[in-house]
Amino acid sequence: MAFENMYAIVDIETTGSPVKDNGITEIAIVLYDGKNIEGKYQTLINPKVGISQFVAKLTGISNDMVAAAPEFSEVAENIFRLLEGRIFVAHNAGFDFPYVSHFLKASGFYLNSKVLCTLNLSRRAFPNLPKHGLEFLCSSLKIDNHSRHRAGGDAMATTELLGIILNNGGERLVKSMIQNGI
Repeated sequence: MAFENMYAIVDIETTGSPVKDNGITEIAIVLYDGKNIEGKYQTLINPKVGISQFVAKLTGISNDMVAAAPEFSEVAENIFRLLEGRIFVAHNAGFDFPYVSHFLKASGFYLNSKVLCTLNLSRRAFPNLPKHGLEFLCSSLKIDNHSRHRAGGDAMATTELLGIILNNGGERLVKSMIQNGI
């Protein structure tokens, strides 16, 4: 397995946006080689800002749950080591990547990864579907996600989505999107 073909499928939960006023409450990373899961990482994170009632209801992550969790700076090196040299994959990577890279940079780590957005990828792989949100894709493609809006469940669902696309003739599409930064 070529190291450059390793994907790091990432999902985060946050206190909201924009990134400068908010924090990450949970991160999950699935290391995937296109066929097999090579490793998993998941942790709650103390965002150092309050979690609104709306976000707590959406994610199931409360202020009490993250009170004793590590701050991002405490897990940044481990997260960086998992992501470094791998293709950063997320469903709506335009949200996840800026958060992760912002908090890594604030901790002294500079992430220079190629990025693949499975939201954009799914629009090209499944142009006839009316929606491309993760929940709709999971339902349409029979992907189990019993932990919607939790980082671990969404990262695993995104991994399965990427696998379905790769293993059904989508290798060239994936490669093209990575090379073109789409």
